[in-house]
Amino acid sequence: MRWVAAIASAIIPGFGQLISRRYRAAALWFTPIVVGTALLAYWAPDLRSLATAAVSDTVLWTVFVANIAAAVWRGAAAIDAFRGVRDEAPIDAGMAFVGAVIVGVLIAIPHLIVGDVTYDAMRLVDIAFVDGTEQPGEPVIPIGSDADLVADPIVVRYQHEDTTSVALRGRIYEPGLGDPDAVEVWQEQHSGGVPSTAPFLPLTERVGDDRITILLAGGDSGPGRGGLRTDTMIVATINPATGKAALFGFPRNLSSTPLPRGWEGAFETLERRVIERTTPPTTAAPSTSTSLGEEPTSTTTTTIAFESCDCFPEYLNALYPTTRRWTGTYPNEVDPGMAALRDVLSHVSGLDIDYYALVDMAAFVDLVDAIGGVEVYVQEPLESEVSPPREGDPWATVDVDVGWAHLDGPEALAYVRARKGSSDYVRMQRQRCMLRAIAAQASPLTLLRGFGGIVDALEGSLVTDVPISFAPDLFDMAAGLDFDDVATFGFRPGYYAHERDLQGYAIPDVDRIRQKISQVIRDQDAGVTEPGDATGSECDPEQ
Repeated sequence: MRWVAAIASAIIPGFGQLISRRYRAAALWFTPIVVGTALLAYWAPDLRSLATAAVSDTVLWTVFVANIAAAVWRGAAAIDAFRGVRDEAPIDAGMAFVGAVIVGVLIAIPHLIVGDVTYDAMRLVDIAFVDGTEQPGEPVIPIGSDADLVADPIVVRYQHEDTTSVALRGRIYEPGLGDPDAVEVWQEQHSGGVPSTAPFLPLTERVGDDRITILLAGGDSGPGRGGLRTDTMIVATINPATGKAALFGFPRNLSSTPLPRGWEGAFETLERRVIERTTPPTTAAPSTSTSLGEEPTSTTTTTIAFESCDCFPEYLNALYPTTRRWTGTYPNEVDPGMAALRDVLSHVSGLDIDYYALVDMAAFVDLVDAIGGVEVYVQEPLESEVSPPREGDPWATVDVDVGWAHLDGPEALAYVRARKGSSDYVRMQRQRCMLRAIAAQASPLTLLRGFGGIVDALEGSLVTDVPISFAPDLFDMAAGLDFDDVATFGFRPGYYAHERDLQGYAIPDVDRIRQKISQVIRDQDAGVTEPGDATGSECDPEQ
């Protein structure tokens, strides 16, 4: 009877006392359960609210201490129940050992699980958020070597509120083939035959001041790669009031990307190198007319005068490694390279980008596996393989047909990186759709089930500047997203990058990109979802 009471109170404190008819003691031991349940129901009425509250350093430490106290309380309840039974029979040594083991296991296992999850949550908070004390130093994700690294010019960066009179550079283009919605906007702005100024959004009139906007970047580091470049660049913007989000993808091979005000001359050295590589000096032919006793005149060389484009002259995906060590320009940033990429894409998009996050390929594979794989709609058949994310891993392969497919981590990596038989821009669409699918699948229950694996995946593979104070709100917004509330759009060359630089690479058209982003956000916030428009999704089966 003693051990029955002890085991009962080990399961539910007070239950053993109730069995032995010690009603007052049972009520005392059971009261903390009632109080705790009531407080939990008040502070976290559902699983989403509970998970959101848990992304807090204070809450996690409270849970850690409370878990230890609960273990002690349950142990004390079991001991009290054991001692409260007045058995005349002597205690058998064998039975005592078995009973003690059962009680110990019943008490220890739940608290070890809670402790492990709490520890992982603390690790996640430390990995995925910053507390304002971080200083730039060695990169979290090694970037290797990169030939395009240039010295930190300590560029002057202007705050938006100080640029009320700034007119951004731009040109007016005749509407042509390309996005019909953007052409319609252009025609509306130029109706009546009166030329207007370039359709840029002034910095003081940027779209969505009440939105949360995050730059999501995926690095291509891996075996056989010399450095880490941001092959995936997606600007995700969320309206907290409506719960609607939009993902805008920027191609890795955009070039001569316009720079924010204050960056003039930042990449002049790199630009000169590009010009020297692509346009060798012109050489004049030697003169054949000579006077008696004179040698023919020597060959003369004409050098073209240099005029900076005030742009980043290489592929956009090289901006990160090029600026990774710009601690003079970004003395207080977690990662200067991501801060530079954030500022450039903020200028191009017209969106105030609040935060950034960079994940490498290995972390992406582990993340997908941690949540049990991902369901994605395949628009076109794909059979391909890509290089492994880690040294010694097999090549990642994928073989899928049109329709819904469940992909594990390596398959998901091959799906978003494969270019064989398609193009960069088709790959970009798959990346946006993959991100959308992961966001839709990442429910609180899914995240809790794979929590330890998620934290392990991110450790050493994630760079972010999201502050810890914003963590609960961010998690709440992410958990509240609906699959149908995420619009996706990619700015492929053509209408959105219709000019070429000296290397033959596409130059982003900032005014057209800003127009489209403005249209998508305003239509989405207004609830406009015409079939086939960008407020819907390129990822849906009907698209």
